[in-house]
Amino acid sequence: MNHVVRMCDLSFDPKLFETFHCGTALDELLSSHQGLPRGVNYMIIGALGVGKTTIILDMLANMQNRYPKARILFVSAEMHEIDLTVYVERYPKFRTLPVLFVESDFDNEVHNWDMVKNVVEQGWDIVAIDSFYELQGIIKDEENIRMKDAESWLIQLIKKQNKGQNSRSLNCTFLTIQQVTKSGNFVGSNRLKHSITAMMELRLENPKNIYSDRFITFSKHRRGDVGVKLFYSLSNTGDVSFNEQRFFQDRNIKQMQSDVAGQIRDFADQFDKLFTPD
Repeated sequence: MNHVVRMCDLSFDPKLFETFHCGTALDELLSSHQGLPRGVNYMIIGALGVGKTTIILDMLANMQNRYPKARILFVSAEMHEIDLTVYVERYPKFRTLPVLFVESDFDNEVHNWDMVKNVVEQGWDIVAIDSFYELQGIIKDEENIRMKDAESWLIQLIKKQNKGQNSRSLNCTFLTIQQVTKSGNFVGSNRLKHSITAMMELRLENPKNIYSDRFITFSKHRRGDVGVKLFYSLSNTGDVSFNEQRFFQDRNIKQMQSDVAGQIRDFADQFDKLFTPD
């Protein structure tokens, strides 16, 4: 079978290029078209306590409110029902999100892989996993396989859902929270790193101070910009607050710097042409 194609010969359903909006400044970072695209795989990393789960749940709750017919699922492999109940007391907007709880249970013949696979293959618009590493470990232990194999199983499942290979033919987008080492490095194989569409990083402005300002940025992004910072705070009011004014100011400054750098390069090229013999 010939797999060589020209991009101009390919065609896709226009719905595949629609995006889901949060209604916050985060939409500006999620893609160059604003919002979360369909059929992509975004990974979220950050230090312990920086707010990865809260940011993702806030995204899902906002999208659920804006798109009530969208099928959105949160897979919790870290928090059990009681933990999440206490969590929702602080953030009540999360209480209507569909949640699939995944826990190791060696006393019963539980196969979480089959459960996760069956539920995911029902077809969803957006699936968030908290966390990839924890779910990978549960699958590894229960199926008695290597961590590398458990990772492969999850990557394969995600890629199939990205392509809409499920009962509803929905091009599913995955938001997978991943752990990092104490030094802040990504936990996972190069294959996992290369399989993702974008890497969203939640960082502290001062890594040594847990109370310092927090920001979201992308270090890898096939659908948008990298290096742009969006500062946020996790208030006690049950919502995530984004510093939109600072974000747009920083973005404008970065654009100005890029424009100036481009002008300098053009000037250097013109200078070289004047003084370089043919």
